[in-house]
Amino acid sequence: MLRNLWFQLHWLLGIAASVVLAIVGVTGALLSFEDDILRALNPGIITVPLPAAAAPLEPASLAARIQASAPGRRITALTVSGAPDDAARVTFAPNAGAPGRGETRYVDPYAGTILDPPRGLESFRFIMRLHRWLALDDPGKHIVGAATMALVVLALSGLYLRWPRRPLDWRAWLRVDFKRRGRNLLWDLHAVAGTVAVVPYLVMGLTGLYWSYGWYRGALFDLAGMPPPGGERAGGPPNAARRGDERPAALGADAVWKVFRREVPAYGVATLRWPARPGQPYQVSYRLPDAPHDRANNTLVLDPATGAVREHRLYAALPLGQKLLTGIFALHSGSFFGLTGVVLFMLASLAMPLFAVTGWMLYLDRRARKRAVRAATRPLPAEPAASAPILIGFAGQSGTAERLAWQSAATLSGAGLAVAVTPLWRLDPSRLGATTRALFIVSTFGDGQPPDRMRGFARGIMRQSLPMSGMSFGLLALGDRSYQRFCGFGRDFESWLRRQGARPLFDRVDVDNSDAGALRHWQGHLGRLADRADLPDWEAPRYQDWRLAERRLGNDGSVGWPCFHIELAPPDPGHIDWQAGDIAEIGPAHGAARVASFLAEAGMDGTVAVTWDGLTCTLADTVARSILPPATPRQAVTAQALADCLQPLPHREYSIASLPQDGRIHLLVRQMRDAQGRSGIGSGWLTREAPVGAGIAVRVRRNAGFHAPGADRPLLLIGNGTGIAGLRAHLKDRVLKDRPRNWLIFGERNQAHDFHYADDIAAWRAAGMIERLDLAFSRDQKARIHVQDRLRDAAAALRAWVDDGAAIYVCGSLEGMAPAVDATLADLLGAAVLERMAAEGLYRRDVY
Repeated sequence: MLRNLWFQLHWLLGIAASVVLAIVGVTGALLSFEDDILRALNPGIITVPLPAAAAPLEPASLAARIQASAPGRRITALTVSGAPDDAARVTFAPNAGAPGRGETRYVDPYAGTILDPPRGLESFRFIMRLHRWLALDDPGKHIVGAATMALVVLALSGLYLRWPRRPLDWRAWLRVDFKRRGRNLLWDLHAVAGTVAVVPYLVMGLTGLYWSYGWYRGALFDLAGMPPPGGERAGGPPNAARRGDERPAALGADAVWKVFRREVPAYGVATLRWPARPGQPYQVSYRLPDAPHDRANNTLVLDPATGAVREHRLYAALPLGQKLLTGIFALHSGSFFGLTGVVLFMLASLAMPLFAVTGWMLYLDRRARKRAVRAATRPLPAEPAASAPILIGFAGQSGTAERLAWQSAATLSGAGLAVAVTPLWRLDPSRLGATTRALFIVSTFGDGQPPDRMRGFARGIMRQSLPMSGMSFGLLALGDRSYQRFCGFGRDFESWLRRQGARPLFDRVDVDNSDAGALRHWQGHLGRLADRADLPDWEAPRYQDWRLAERRLGNDGSVGWPCFHIELAPPDPGHIDWQAGDIAEIGPAHGAARVASFLAEAGMDGTVAVTWDGLTCTLADTVARSILPPATPRQAVTAQALADCLQPLPHREYSIASLPQDGRIHLLVRQMRDAQGRSGIGSGWLTREAPVGAGIAVRVRRNAGFHAPGADRPLLLIGNGTGIAGLRAHLKDRVLKDRPRNWLIFGERNQAHDFHYADDIAAWRAAGMIERLDLAFSRDQKARIHVQDRLRDAAAALRAWVDDGAAIYVCGSLEGMAPAVDATLADLLGAAVLERMAAEGLYRRDVY
């Protein structure tokens, strides 16, 4: 709750103050090197040529020449430099009744002539007015003051909000992955830039308030134990001006300078100030040549009559608080920390527009996500009294998890299932314990942390032991693979559920940066949960047109459904890319006979051009790739109206059994049929309806969760049925890399008919690329034998391989084989070992 409050305050202040802070930041950056820029623009004014064999005039002589060239103007201060090519500066008292401190002009220190005003000075004065007051004087001063206070709060709240789980890991603070896109890249830029600039922003903000509010300035002086500026210091009583004629004659500038030079042998810059009234002391402010910054001034105060030193205030002797306050402008500009500080503060100032832009874009993205959530939120049908609804719990940071929860709910409720949607952080232990079926959609924040609102849940409920043995669950984990712990909280949440006795309905689906393919995989699980094969995709894949190059029956004479080896040729052989473990998403279609029959019943001409799914195609092509209703929709009175009523057929997924080196995608597809003998949407298209040579809509989906292990380690491959396809690709990859420590456990019905890819496996076995082979053909003997039985028989070898660092990969049916193998592995190795292997990527499954 506290974190969410800070988050709301952070973005509210950021949106409100962003434009003002961007202006203040840019102008502050322009002012960072004002003196250097003006010097470069004004040779002969700010810097002067050195005359041959000449020395600069003493201040008294210089003042006399200035006074002669400006009669009637009273000099109040004269600044001279120890650098021979620096011009002197003279300040004149303002005209009677005029506000301000009077005019300052540059003077040739050798000739005493007043030089022209510097070029660019007025521009920098305007930039300063923008920086301090938005060029709006008093109203602008208050606006900038409020924005400055907002900057301090933004810096502190931003630091709090992004504090990582491992604060000592520099990558958690400073890593920006420019391969990211969209919101994740914006967040990286916003957060990392904020981390780098947090100290400069705090210093800028806390010092900037000095010029915005008198009460703040007074409080700083009180804390430092200093009188506020403008008070009398060693200057005599306030009424001295009325008794000036009673005072002795004042010293001349030459005498004052002699005393100063006696006290200060070397200086960098010195300013001699004439008393404003008779009887007040002379002051000479100066910086030493090695001064730490341009506000590290020392002050020599002299008696106006005798020239005795009344006070010599040294910057180096000041307490820290007074040093900071005396150099507050140097702190504000960064020069307090030398050239490095100026550059860092300038870059931090220039970054303020970046914060404004990224902050606004993140805000607009958040608004868009909330609109998407509202659009996805629909009233759910009333639950039948006797039904036990499927709980759909979500936990997210930006609204994506909530939107996907409502989309999942709409999909399931549309299939006739009762569902209940709720944020996970609102669930109490009793409701979790009473839930029998649940779907969880959880996102990960940063490097494996829970979303903000789930922190209390993670600290409280997830540290408890709850009875959940009656729950079956599915988990969709949202994350970003560029972070160190991809989907870290999703994995932690799943581990906690398993420890409480909950059983997974299917393997966790990890989503990398809203990957559409992973979300379609999740939709496939929803379809199987609803027992519906015709649920439309939320977002259709962007297919390529591959060619059905070969199709052959692989299990002739089998008692099971026919299995076909399918080969698909790419549209561009020079641009194919996938890895062992990846998935082929197939866009199925209806056969020509089914299309012709539907069009005949609708009384439509299939050759008519229509617009469908953003493309122009014939009505027959549209019908071929659409979910066909049992009857023509009433509103479909034209070809285009019919096309508008049709939804695309959902994609189908198949494990790729080949490598890019093969030049083709190989699939092993079982021809599925329903109770009426009709072929499945995808399997029927690939194994029967599509003629060899026909175009097949294909998209390769990266399936990182089933990619090969990174190191050369032993590999145990376990599968049944068409699951051998995914294992075949891994074996091919191992053969290419000359990694022979492979153990295959494979099961089917009969060895004579159902030993898929037997020739490949025999050749690899003979070549020593399969170290061990265990087969489980369930119907070749009286007692049924399955892969989990072969695994249990080889328990000692299994433990030895695991001790040797082996990885275990399982591919095949989710019903029966996968849970049985999982239970056997947990029994033989221990649940904790299996969980550790899964966390380390050494136990991976591709089950369906």
